Parts: sequence; C-alpha cells; structure tokens
Amino acid sequence: MKRIAVLAALAAASLTQAAEVVEVPIEKNTAGAKLKGHPLTSVVVTQCNLVVAVYVTMPDGRLLRFDKTANVPVHELLTMAYTATRSERVEVSCNENGLVGYEKHDTTL
Repeated sequence: MKRIAVLAALAAASLTQAAEVVEVPIEKNTAGAKLKGHPLTSVVVTQCNLVVAVYVTMPDGRLLRFDKTANVPVHELLTMAYTATRSERVEVSCNENGLVGYEKHDTTL
C-alpha cells in the first residue's frame, strides 16, 4: 500500500508544473561581509582548493551569496562562513563532474 501511495505522489508531482527557480543575487560590496551577528548556516563551495562561492543564511532570514566578483577578500569570507552555527565545505572536481569532498563544521553553543 505504501508503495502505491509513493507512486501516486510521484505521478501527481510529475503532472504539476516545475517549481520556480530564483537566482540568489551576488553580494558585491565589502559592506555585505561586515554583517551584524553571525550567520546561522554557511556553505563554502571550492574547486581545485579555490573558493568558488560562499552562501550564508542570516538570523533575519536573508540568504547571501559571495563569489569571485565580490569585493571581499577570501580570508574574510572564510572567517565569516566558519563562524556560522553550522557550516559546510563542498569540494567539486577539477576535471570531472561531481563532488570530491565534503566537510561539516559545527560550532558548539
């Protein structure tokens, strides 16, 4: 019975319209990095050990994205990211598609 319910849910989901995707705008100025309070969560995306993007969620609900076009030094981005209550680093492959490594960093309260 559970299998039929799951199949029915999948069929219904495939009939509905695709979810709308919204691009997270890039935070371009240094003022964005000097945020009040610590981020709740962060994800640092690296490729070939270079920072590609940093995503942080703030206590007020904002999701911020920083990349190489942001006028924020990499060490400041990493310091901000790793002060989050929960932070992760995802390493993507240099030569192939996919994930190569993953680190999880939790701070204790």
